Amino acid sequence: MAALALAALVLVIGAGALPDADTLAVIDNTLRHEGPAPRSAPPLARELLARPLDALDAPAIFDRVVPRPVMEAAATPAAQPPLPFERLLAAYVEEMLRARDELLVATGNAPLDEAALVAELNANGHPSADRLLQLAAATDRDGLAVANERFIAATTRFARALRAAADLPQATRFETAIGTVVIGSPGSDRHGPGAALIIDPGGDDVYERAPATRGAISVVIDLGGNDTYNGADVAVRAFSAIVDFSGDDRYEMSGPGLGAAMAGASLLLDLAGNDSYRVPQLGEGVAAFGIGALLDLGGNDRYELDAWGQGFGLAGGLGLLWDAAGDDRYSARGPADAFDRGGGLSGAQGAGMGPRALIAGGVGVLRDDAGNDEYVAEMFAQGTGYYYGIGLLWDRGGDDHYQAVRYAQGTGVHEAIGVLRDEGGNDRYELSFGVGQGMGLDLAVGALVDTAGNDQYRARVLAQATATANGVGILADRDGANRWEIAEGERQWGHAQWLRGMPSVGVLLYDPAHATFVHAGQPIAAPPPPRKESEPEADSTCPPGVKVEVDEIRRVRREHFDALFGLGQRLRCAVGDPQQAEALWQALAEDLARDPASALGGWIAIALRANTPPAALRTTILERLDAHPQCSVRALALIAAPRADVARRALGSTCFHLQAAALRALKELGAPPPADAALPSFLR
Repeated sequence: MAALALAALVLVIGAGALPDADTLAVIDNTLRHEGPAPRSAPPLARELLARPLDALDAPAIFDRVVPRPVMEAAATPAAQPPLPFERLLAAYVEEMLRARDELLVATGNAPLDEAALVAELNANGHPSADRLLQLAAATDRDGLAVANERFIAATTRFARALRAAADLPQATRFETAIGTVVIGSPGSDRHGPGAALIIDPGGDDVYERAPATRGAISVVIDLGGNDTYNGADVAVRAFSAIVDFSGDDRYEMSGPGLGAAMAGASLLLDLAGNDSYRVPQLGEGVAAFGIGALLDLGGNDRYELDAWGQGFGLAGGLGLLWDAAGDDRYSARGPADAFDRGGGLSGAQGAGMGPRALIAGGVGVLRDDAGNDEYVAEMFAQGTGYYYGIGLLWDRGGDDHYQAVRYAQGTGVHEAIGVLRDEGGNDRYELSFGVGQGMGLDLAVGALVDTAGNDQYRARVLAQATATANGVGILADRDGANRWEIAEGERQWGHAQWLRGMPSVGVLLYDPAHATFVHAGQPIAAPPPPRKESEPEADSTCPPGVKVEVDEIRRVRREHFDALFGLGQRLRCAVGDPQQAEALWQALAEDLARDPASALGGWIAIALRANTPPAALRTTILERLDAHPQCSVRALALIAAPRADVARRALGSTCFHLQAAALRALKELGAPPPADAALPSFLR
């Protein structure tokens, strides 16, 4: 992938220059100096964070993350000569036995309680962070990819060959090496769960599905009719598939399913008809450590979901919803948000998410190739990545309507990538709050690209090519008469504030001859030029009575992000209490001695800035903070206690964050920086 596409937009529009290489390298530079990527992070996530402009290339992202057998499942196959059914089945059974062996070997690195995981999915709608860590420990991702791709390729090939088989038996069942095979009649049949393979030649059939676990194979191939699918068919360390060739079908799950997999693969391939899909939570293209794919190749379809699906990737997983044609409607709601931010947690419509500081997100993709489509969701949706996840919504044509609340429509949050790309039609983008439409939050990349049509953008605040906390937000729409509307605030249209002494980046690319801008209900001639200003520092006031026990300092771990954050907040206040201060400072010095890479390092520096330790400990604590392996901790220590000699040495670092802190320290001390300091362009 290359950044040439965005550079070309700038040349065509003449709307200004791109940020330079140093500015675009802030995310990569910061993350490289903080340590390795978290467990199970997609390699592409770090690549895109290092080259933010490549996030605009949706086709290249799609090609990188979607395996070839899935691509081939959506393609029109060449005509095949008819083969005897027994020969086709024997070959398929042999392939399934091989794929199952590969699956069990690849997922057998640690004990895995599949029944407990299924129960958790039914109860909570998603796997817990602890369960994702168990899956990570159990899984050889490379070996699992081989097994999953073999299953998908063989199932697609076998299903298509069945249509040409001249001697397909009817209304029978028999046993094979992979389990029971059931063949239905041309009439309307009812099929229960339990068979490894069901083949039905026609009729309006009803299928009751059940979860597949422990290496099971659960495949339905329906050759015709208006069919109904009920139950739940998530695959947990197993393989699941539905291939339906024609008819207006209803997929109405009462539990997780319809292309949902955990440590396995699940494929739903519907080739024709006006279909409806409904899953309460976790479905319609979702996976952790595996592949969950829903491919619909024709018809006007309806996709309904409460949360977690429609192209949703958890750790180690690819969740894909790919609709090839028709006027479609996608809707997702979500469980209540504990932070009361105005909507539910959808996790849908191209979203890759992971529990922060525990394990990385996966890859979630929603691709729609044609038609006038409607997308409705609440939060974390429509091209959103969270904590090393990649979320992509790629719509290739039609007059489309996107509606959400916040964290949507091309938003990256906390070292993640979120992309929405629309390639045609007169489109409407609406956020009832904001934080989206090309927005990067905290070392993340968010991009919205619309390549054609007369489009409308509406949000309340913090949207439309902006960023916070050293993120990158891009909105590119160079064609058509477009309307850009923001209800309040000043962070939009290329304006992004600085943090950590480094820039955030907002890039708005538009045609000034055909654009209309509205701010707070009033038309304006053009966006005001971005200003250089810093985000306000957090409130440092302390409520009375904050307590921290010494044992809490000894027990906390880096991976327990919420507990660590809560302790750090209280610690800053508690060390200001004379009755607690001496014991806490002593415990903090011991913590740094015990673990030079202490997870509390940054919070210790923040506490030291607000409060002075006992003289006997201050020098010791500062020396240990200055030697901390994380650049951010060393920078916070230098800000907390400006020292000219330490600052001058820090200017020789390759870490932008530390260099920025050094300049700040020298300025506070009234000491000029060395004239020959090698600084990034934005600090010169």
